[in-house]
Amino acid sequence: MVSPLLPVYARELGASGVWLGLTFSVFAIVQTFVGPFAGRLSDRYGRKPFIVAGLLIYLVAALGYLTATSFYQVIAFRAFSGLGTSLIFSVARAYVGDMTPKGQEGRWLGVFATADIIGFGTGPLVAGVFREFIGFKSVFVAMAAMMGLSATILLFWLPRHSPQEILRRADRKLYGAPLTVSFATALRDRLVLAVTTHQGLLSLSMGASFSFLALRLEEGLGIGPLLIGIAFATQDITGGLAQPIFGRMADRYSRRALVSIGLLVNAALLACVGIVPSYWLMVVVLMSMGASGAISQVASGAIQVVAGRRVGMGTVLGLGSASNGAGIVIGSVVSGFIVDAQGLAAAFFLGGAVMAAGVPVFLFLTRGLVTKEVDAPPAMAAEGTAEAAAGG
Repeated sequence: MVSPLLPVYARELGASGVWLGLTFSVFAIVQTFVGPFAGRLSDRYGRKPFIVAGLLIYLVAALGYLTATSFYQVIAFRAFSGLGTSLIFSVARAYVGDMTPKGQEGRWLGVFATADIIGFGTGPLVAGVFREFIGFKSVFVAMAAMMGLSATILLFWLPRHSPQEILRRADRKLYGAPLTVSFATALRDRLVLAVTTHQGLLSLSMGASFSFLALRLEEGLGIGPLLIGIAFATQDITGGLAQPIFGRMADRYSRRALVSIGLLVNAALLACVGIVPSYWLMVVVLMSMGASGAISQVASGAIQVVAGRRVGMGTVLGLGSASNGAGIVIGSVVSGFIVDAQGLAAAFFLGGAVMAAGVPVFLFLTRGLVTKEVDAPPAMAAEGTAEAAAGG
C-alpha cells in the first residue's frame, strides 16, 4: 500500500533525486544487514516469533509516517520498516519451504506466491482509493490496521514449527548435527551462491527502476492516484494469477531455462516503461511484466528451496534477503544520480540492462548443478506422514 506512494509523499515534503531513491530503498539497507541473521536464527528458534515481531514493527512504522513533517522522518520510518521486512518475508518463505515435498517446489511456492503477489498488487489499488477519497494519511492508518490484524491471526493460529520442521529438528538432534551453518559454509555451496547472486542482480534492476515508477506515471503521463494504483495492481495481480501455472511448469521443465526466459522478456519490457507514450499501453506493458516475471520468480524460488534443504532454509532465504536489500540500495541510489542527470526514462533503461546482464551470470553459476530433487509422494500423503511422525 505504502511503497509506491512514499516517493510522492517525500517529494511533497521537499525531497529530490537521491533522497527520492532512498525513500524507496532505505528499508533495504537495514534488510541487507539484518535479513541473513533473521533467517539463520529462525532455523534455530523457529519462524513464528520473527514473523509476528516483524508485523508489529510494520504497524509502528505505519503510524510513524502519520507524524512525519519532513522527508528525513519519512526516510527514518522507512528504515525502521526495513527491520520488519527482514523478519517477515524470507522467514515466511522459509516456513513454506519447510513444508514443501521434494519435486513439488514450484507448485507449492506458486500457490504461496499467488496470495503474496496479489496482496502486493491490490495494496497500491486500495491505497489509491484511500488517497483519492479520504486523504493521503488514511493510507497509513489502513496499513497499521492490517498489520495488527495479520499479527493477531498468526499469533493465535500459526504453529511455531511446521510438522516437517519438527521432524527435521528431531533428526538433527538425534544425529548430533547442528541446526545452522555459517554463512561462509552456505555460500561455498555453488547452488546457494547462484540463487543469492541472481536475487541481488534482479533486485538491483528493480531498485533502479521501480523507485521511480509512480513518478513516471504521475509526472510523465499525468496520471492521478487511483489510476496509479490500478497500474501497479495489474502487474502484480497478473503475476500472482500466473504463478500456479508456471509453478507446475517449473516442476516439469528446466528451471534454469525458465529463469533465463523470464528475465530476458522482463528486461525488454522494463526498458519500454521509460518510453511508453500512453497510460493504457503502460498498463499492457506492466501486465506483461507481471506474467514474464512470474516465470523467473517461481523457478528461482523452487531452486532456493532445493538449496535451503542443503544448508538451512532460513539461512538461504536470509542470504537472499540481504542480496535483495543490497541490490535495491545500489540500484536506487545509482538511478537517483542518473535521473538527476538524464531524466526518469534513464532509470528504466538501466533496470532493463542490469536484468538482462543477470542471465549469463545465473547460467554460468548453475552450470552442471541439479536444480530438482527426486519426486516425493503426493503432498497430502507426505504431510499426513509428517504429522503422524511428529505426533508420535
